[in-house]
Amino acid sequence: MAVDLFGNDIFMKVIAVIPARANSKGLKNKNLFKINGRPLVHYTFRAFQKSKLSLGYVLSDSKKIRNLAKRYSIDTNYIRPKKVSTDKTSMIDTILDFSKWLTNKNIYFDYLMILQPTSPLRTYNDINKVKNILKNHKPKSLFSISESIEHPFETITKCKNSWKKILKPKKIFTRRQDFGVDSFFQNGAIFAAHKSLLKKKMLYSNKNHLFYEMKKSKSVEINDIEEAKIVSALLKK
Repeated sequence: MAVDLFGNDIFMKVIAVIPARANSKGLKNKNLFKINGRPLVHYTFRAFQKSKLSLGYVLSDSKKIRNLAKRYSIDTNYIRPKKVSTDKTSMIDTILDFSKWLTNKNIYFDYLMILQPTSPLRTYNDINKVKNILKNHKPKSLFSISESIEHPFETITKCKNSWKKILKPKKIFTRRQDFGVDSFFQNGAIFAAHKSLLKKKMLYSNKNHLFYEMKKSKSVEINDIEEAKIVSALLKK
């Protein structure tokens, strides 16, 4: 590892991580579901390939997905174990298993940048911008966000012949612009975690955390057929 006179890393290493297991419930075989004639995972593979990141891994239990990843110069040496390939597996469990594998292989990294295939509207420019944020500001963690389509104060839950607000503001508002608080959501397109945070078995923290804000139109995640249709139309533009 190259360091300066103060012991700081001269070069920062960011590894792209693309989790893409074989099966899914909401949309069958989601990662291979065709969007405008191409499998969903293609859009994330291509974004990585065009980015300035030099090393990326696919985390998959699917031979078909791994073979596809090779076409985009994505490393497939990590074989995702069954224990972290179920419907109940959390993202942190998958990433921790992979980071442990990297350590055992003596593969050095500063950050893991997680690129979920369910966000095909994220581009290589987004990836490059996040890399620059990590390089220039060195946060412990980062995730992409977008302005909320609907404000949380407007969300309701249905009751029998009635309804109630999920979040109750301190006073009654009649106009959205009077809410007095901006609302954003994690759009799932990009996560980044420093190696020191992963050692604590954490993916992100409230301390020394940064955001990468994306447009609403680029923040649609594919979890069902309706969202797939929306993304298909947006990609055609």
